[in-house]
Amino acid sequence: MSAAETERQLRNLLQNINDDDSHSPDSRTGTPEGLAVTLLEHQKIGLNWLVKMETSSKGGLLCDDMGLGKTIQAMALILARPCEDAPPVDKMVRRGKSRATKIKSRATLVVCPVSLVMQWANEVYTKTSPHLKVFVHHGPNRAEDPLDLVDYDVVVTAYTTVAGECTEQTDRQGPLAKIKFHRVILDEAHSIKNRKTVSAMACFRLESDYRLAMTATPIQNKIEELWPLVHFLRIRPYCEWDEFRRDIVSTQKTQHNYRKGTADIYSHSYLAISLRRSKQAKIDGRPILTLPERNVHFTHIDFTEEEREFYDFVNENCQKDFNRFVEAGTVMKNYSSILVLLLRLRQSCLHPDLTKYEMNADEAGRRKEEREASARSMPPNVVQRILHDSDNVSEVECPICMDMADNAQILGDCGHIMCSECLTTYMNSPGMGDKRCPQCRGALNKDKIVPMNVFLQVHAPDLVQELKQGDEEKSKSEEKMRDELGRIVMTSKIRKMLEILDETRRTTNDQDKTIIFSQFTNFLDLLERPLRENGFNYLRYDGSMLVKQKNQVISTFQSEPGKNILLVSTKCGSLGLNLTAANRVILMDIWWNPALENQAIDRVHRIGQTKDVEVHRIFIKNTVEDRILELQHRKQALANGAFGEGGAQQLGRLGFEELLYLFRGTGLPSSNRIAAANNGTGLESSHASSSGSGR
Repeated sequence: MSAAETERQLRNLLQNINDDDSHSPDSRTGTPEGLAVTLLEHQKIGLNWLVKMETSSKGGLLCDDMGLGKTIQAMALILARPCEDAPPVDKMVRRGKSRATKIKSRATLVVCPVSLVMQWANEVYTKTSPHLKVFVHHGPNRAEDPLDLVDYDVVVTAYTTVAGECTEQTDRQGPLAKIKFHRVILDEAHSIKNRKTVSAMACFRLESDYRLAMTATPIQNKIEELWPLVHFLRIRPYCEWDEFRRDIVSTQKTQHNYRKGTADIYSHSYLAISLRRSKQAKIDGRPILTLPERNVHFTHIDFTEEEREFYDFVNENCQKDFNRFVEAGTVMKNYSSILVLLLRLRQSCLHPDLTKYEMNADEAGRRKEEREASARSMPPNVVQRILHDSDNVSEVECPICMDMADNAQILGDCGHIMCSECLTTYMNSPGMGDKRCPQCRGALNKDKIVPMNVFLQVHAPDLVQELKQGDEEKSKSEEKMRDELGRIVMTSKIRKMLEILDETRRTTNDQDKTIIFSQFTNFLDLLERPLRENGFNYLRYDGSMLVKQKNQVISTFQSEPGKNILLVSTKCGSLGLNLTAANRVILMDIWWNPALENQAIDRVHRIGQTKDVEVHRIFIKNTVEDRILELQHRKQALANGAFGEGGAQQLGRLGFEELLYLFRGTGLPSSNRIAAANNGTGLESSHASSSGSGR
């Protein structure tokens, strides 16, 4: 593309920068006919903006804060701008379009995570009158003929379904690839933030007249994650990777230049394509949204003497391993191994049983032999690709959740990598036929799945030799210590959780509902017995459950009195769910990326909530959790300073100095300097006392 053409397209793009004058009350579109709820003022402004983006032939990125009603605004757009020119189905058949060019559909296609498919369908049906015709294209009942989809108002599908149907091989494409929709909406659009995944490339292939992407977190880890959204929206000139990389990625990575203002192209381009409002923003001099209070209580507790002894033992061994990497100058080359060390420390704050395997020696030996055999049978070219791809070895990113892969699993035939929880969820998803790799669509044989640690032991023993030193002695020592501790059921964190639940039961006459979040499903297992023994009636929601089971759990929790506690996997339940039946949240553990926890809390603190929300964050004093909390504040402050409200800069990946801080407690700026920049972020900056409350 010539420089002149790039400049012309950039000028055209920047014409869309929002003008506050266009937000005056007189200029706002009212609630469209057919919407069964009345739009709030910020939603009317949002509808105005969405219509403007469509009529100017540009795609839009709706980035409102979680809980401000992005779904309602999208439905308002569907009603305000229906398709006027799609021919009836019988004319398509007579013209033979089912066999020739793309079939024109009047439908808006909504693509969302599997867990939100039924929620989206229910929202469309219950919030429109007369009801829009909606079809769920997912699972065993999805359509086989594209003509079956063209006469609906809304078609709801999942990213996994799009990935399976919009393939590069035309002979394997499904109905979604054969239709030109009136509009395509990506919900939780950060799901395609990795431009190389099959899901992202499949979404790029979807055809439509208009496009909309919705996410509260358009950038979670790095600026490159914005490009797939821009590419999907086909916003010129930056839908071309070379242009985006030259003007935005390269500029942002030069910190010195960024601070001198040379990132204006990024900030202005972002403003031109996106609309972002926070819960703290004001319209017409009044708060954008009046929600009940959200009170965050930071509870810092002590270990028992026995728990402290176990934690100190684990910490000492992790410190030794980390120090060996530091001395060898190989910290970042062993990134995934270091994340495992941090994982052990975090789990040790929860329960000693999380740091050991539950199977007996014979079973462990048999499984080890099977996995090693699978690793040895991997194609040589696949083995070499993994070994020579430093990112795959030292920094493993799951292509489904796009997060750092805990307990990474390698698909033996193709060598692509997923985290254990996402792999389990994917394998259990219904209606997908033979499961295929989400990245390359190659065959997925569950008997050839190889854990990353086994792969390295077989094919790169030198890389794990340092960690192996002393492992046998450490295992014996840990086992001895666990024997001395006995079968602990009631750890300090579990005890505090029960105290909070008991206080809630006593003071609210057992009327308030509580969500308990943990990142570890095996810790949720350990919570069940104490809950039962203390008379608490609970439900559970995690990634191992089938979609039908998940929907039933949410429906039961939302509607039935007496079902007052929901155990939720943070990774699975922080995305898009509406859990306003609860007004209490307990976060049992902590992650250094604050976005994940904010998303979890906003499942409860959102439109539809009628009670004050009480959030309890439980920490163990003088452990890695203190340092992770400090790191959260630092990352949020840096993100807001660099990109403005809602932005993010390297929130996910940990740098060398941050790793030093997490293990040694040195190397970061003071919390006072960081907290000063953290006003209005949604994360409370004061955490010195045993229990504090925030917004």
